[in-house]
Amino acid sequence: MDELSDFVDLSLWTPYQDEPAGENEKTWFRDSDGGLWIFKRNRPHRSPNEHATEFIASRLAEMLGVPAATVRLARVGDHIGCISKDVKSDARNQLDSGSLFLSEIVPDFDPRDRHSRGHSLENIARVLLNVAPPIGHEAQDLSAAGWFAGFLVLDALIGNQDRHSENWSIEITPDGTYHLAPSYDHATSLGIVQRNPEKLNRLVNDPGAIRQFAAKATGGRFEGMAKVPLVDVASQFCLDVGPAVTTHWASAIAGLDIGAAAEIVARGKMSSPSDTLALELIRINKERLVTCLRS
Repeated sequence: MDELSDFVDLSLWTPYQDEPAGENEKTWFRDSDGGLWIFKRNRPHRSPNEHATEFIASRLAEMLGVPAATVRLARVGDHIGCISKDVKSDARNQLDSGSLFLSEIVPDFDPRDRHSRGHSLENIARVLLNVAPPIGHEAQDLSAAGWFAGFLVLDALIGNQDRHSENWSIEITPDGTYHLAPSYDHATSLGIVQRNPEKLNRLVNDPGAIRQFAAKATGGRFEGMAKVPLVDVASQFCLDVGPAVTTHWASAIAGLDIGAAAEIVARGKMSSPSDTLALELIRINKERLVTCLRS
């Protein structure tokens, strides 16, 4: 089978516009139904697996019941990447990043602050107090903060250390209702930072080293959490929001099927060592999360 057979060929789609936000080259496309998707091409001199980690994270989120952007593998000519569906439930809605709302409660808030000052778990919870759950998820017995706790559980599972204040958003409807938007931008995860082939091979052949690697994923994007493991960041936020939230996500993570996760990882079209590392990180982090959330 052609190794690109699972990749959407965007030459058949309609380019819409370039994305001005963010640091990387991105283009919006319309599908045949008029839906908007953003194409994120793999960047030169970065990991060749950026498309895969976005795709895998999207599928893992679905398995956990975490609202997240739908992601598909894609290509434009020789450029490999992924497409992420617009997280807005309606094109008329507005999407504003968490940084905008934090600036309303944190004096002189700077989303680029190297110490993430103001982007604390407490302040995030304050912002979400008057925000509704993600659209389409209102019937479940979770608040917006309860759903955000799921974002952090997903981050801990995949080792995503990039949940800064512009990597979560609020969706605003024309009638002025505020909803937590689905999670998005999960490329910096699943060991993608390990790009040296020799180091990667040594790592995947040393189970103890993989466990140490997993433990290095910390909450540096949150104030005061630079040395706190992501599993503890997630556990702390769940605990702060309430016992029902902790129970919900403990059950979700305990029920994660590692066999199904392995099939998803394989579909990402990474190298064998990268597949091994990604799956081991998922397995190890699942185990760590179960322990944290049930303690």
